This record gives sequence, structure tokens and C-alpha cells, in this order.
Amino acid sequence: MPKTTGAFVSLMMLLSSTALAGAEEATLWVRTSSAPVLEGLAQRYNAAHSDKITVTAITAEQMVPKLGAALAGGTPPDGAVLDLIYMPTFAANESLEDITDFVKSRPYANAMSPSHIRLATYEDKIYGVPALPDASIIAYNTDLFQKAGLDPAKAPASLEELAADAKKIAALGNETYGFYFVANSGSWLIYDFLPHLWAAGADILSPDGREATVDTPALRETIAAYREMWKNKAIHPTSRSGNGNNAVEAFASGKVGILMTGSYIVNLLTSKYPDVKFAVAPIPGPKGGESSFAGGDTLALMAGVGEEKKRVVLDFVDFYMAPENQVYITKESGMPSRTDLAADAYASFDKRNLVAYDILTKARTPYTFSSDELFVSRTGPFVNLIQEAVFGEDVDGAIKRAQDDFSKVLKRTNP
Repeated sequence: MPKTTGAFVSLMMLLSSTALAGAEEATLWVRTSSAPVLEGLAQRYNAAHSDKITVTAITAEQMVPKLGAALAGGTPPDGAVLDLIYMPTFAANESLEDITDFVKSRPYANAMSPSHIRLATYEDKIYGVPALPDASIIAYNTDLFQKAGLDPAKAPASLEELAADAKKIAALGNETYGFYFVANSGSWLIYDFLPHLWAAGADILSPDGREATVDTPALRETIAAYREMWKNKAIHPTSRSGNGNNAVEAFASGKVGILMTGSYIVNLLTSKYPDVKFAVAPIPGPKGGESSFAGGDTLALMAGVGEEKKRVVLDFVDFYMAPENQVYITKESGMPSRTDLAADAYASFDKRNLVAYDILTKARTPYTFSSDELFVSRTGPFVNLIQEAVFGEDVDGAIKRAQDDFSKVLKRTNP
């Protein structure tokens, strides 16, 4: 082999090894429900970059305790894709990396879900970006609307109108019910019930999450509408005790007029129950207005992450925020992370998805440092409030107990 050729080969090998040595691998923990989409995005990223993203799936129930243990033990992942409702708690505990400058410098900064950014913000610093959002909506059976003498092209514009529609549908008889909501799950209730209050400009917590504001006219009007539907047997009987596992099947049976649900419902019904005729709409307030629960995931970096790992994870954010990958996310999970790509994201998909997409800019999420204890727990004050106030007899007592119990939890858990 000529000396010049040998030298060239040696140089190429040196450059190759240097490039490989300079490649970084960043680790992301994600919820199992989000893993397929994020693993797909990581594969797409890894195929185009020398740096790599490694995704590890953690069950939703184990994510918070496992991440907390890893942080305490000094062995956390470089980043995590969390249920956005936990962001204030982790930020207040100084567990997350400040990425304010990155977020504000992005060309898509104004297109990020407002609620995801709000919950990722603590003391004016931003600690996360939207990953896989979703939004709560209502779905209604257009065939049942027509049979009940209602206009199937006209969604209920208020909760009062929704309740009236539900009673007309229930009057059809033959074990037909006008309304289905999941009353025995805090996760479902904050997703479906709280938007009624937000649509009326009210809330169950103060904006900073530190005080309870349970007793409002909007709450009482919402409870009154639900009580009226229950009294008139317009609510499906398993709503009271169910955990949500049978909600879609009940609606798909053609025996439920209106379902409190989420943005996933459009793609789920069209793929699994193609014969169901339905439309979707925002969740209305008692007398009008509309809102939604902004759910889903937020990507955050762990505090103290190395600069090179941080660079890779933030580069991955830019990658999945690109329009072509937002289309991929829409195809796989139903909703893009950006609110400015409707034409691109939904060009090839069911246009009913746009209802949830459009309401995301008005959607909210409770800002709290104690979400599990207040809202998620089956024995917590929020589930007790709905069970007692909607299905019980002492509405005033239920509201007072909820206010007191909320205040006790907040006093003990606020940072």
C-alpha cells in the first residue's frame, strides 16, 4: 500500500473515531402510554444524528416515585416526559433544569400550549416544554340527537342546554341515557368536570395554586345541572361508580347521547367503531363559554444535567417540534405539540380533531403542588365533593367540607 494511501486511511479512521467519541447519548424516562410515540421520534432522531436519545418506559403509577428516588439517589435520567400536572411539584423541589432562555428563543415559542408552559413555570422560570398534549371535549351521538328531535349539527352551547338535551335523549327509553361522565376517578373528573368552571371564568384553586376557591356560583350551577340530570335518570348508572374503563364502549353501543371524553376519541371511534355517528365539541360552561383540560406530557431536564446531555435533549426538542415530526405525532397520538400547524398536522386526518386542537389555546390545568392528594386520590376532597354534591343530599355541606379539606391539604403541602 502506498504511504500516501496508508496515511489517508489512518486519517479517516482517526476522524471517524473522533466523531464517535464526540457523540453523546441522552436518556429520557417516559410514561408507558407515551412510549410508542416517543420511541418512534427517538428512532427518527437517532437515524439522522450522531448523538442519540434513549427512551425508557416507566408505568404512570411508578413514574413519580421512581423519578423522586432516582433524584434523591443521584442517578436520575437526563430528562423525563412527565404528566404536566406534576411539573410545579418537581420545579418547586429544585429537581428540574431552568430552560427559560431556550424556550423564549425558539421561533415556535408562541405556539406552545399555554397551559403546558404555565405549569412548567415556577417563580418566573420555565422548566419544561410540551411533548404530547391532549385536551378534553364532549362527543355526542348525532343519530340519538336526531331521534330526540335535536339538531345534530348544533352542539350544546351551555351546560344548561346540555342537560336539557340529555333529558330529551333519555326520554327515548329502551335503556338509553343522555349523559356519561366518570364520577369515581379524580383523574377523569379534573379532565372533564373542571372545564365547566373555567369556561365560566371560575376555578377551584387560586392562580398560584396556594388557596382553595371551591364555593363559586359556577360550581353551584354546574352541580345543579348534574344533579338535575341524575334525578331525571339522564346519566348512565355506571357513571357514579365507574373508573372510565367502560365509558367509550357505553357510548359506542349507541345508548349514550353525550360523553365527557378527550381528544383521542375521534381517532379511536373512527378506527374501532366506524359505524358510530358522532360529532365533538368543546366543554361548555353553565351558561355558556367553553374550555378544556390541557392534559398530556411535558418534557423536562433534570437539575444538574451536563451541558452536552442538555444540548442533545434540547436539540431533540427542536427536532420533534419541526413541522414534519408534528405531523408524525398527530398521526400517532392525535394532537401536535404546537398550536400553529393545523393545516399541516391535520391535512390527512379527520377534521373533527381540530375541535380539540383549537380549544387547546383556551385549555387549563390545575396549578398545584399536591395534585394527587387533592384531585387524584379516590378518598381525596375533590372526588368526595362530586360524589356527595351530585349524588347525595347535602350540597351545602359537601361544598363546605371540600373547601375546608382543600385548605388543610394546601396549608400542609404548599412550598
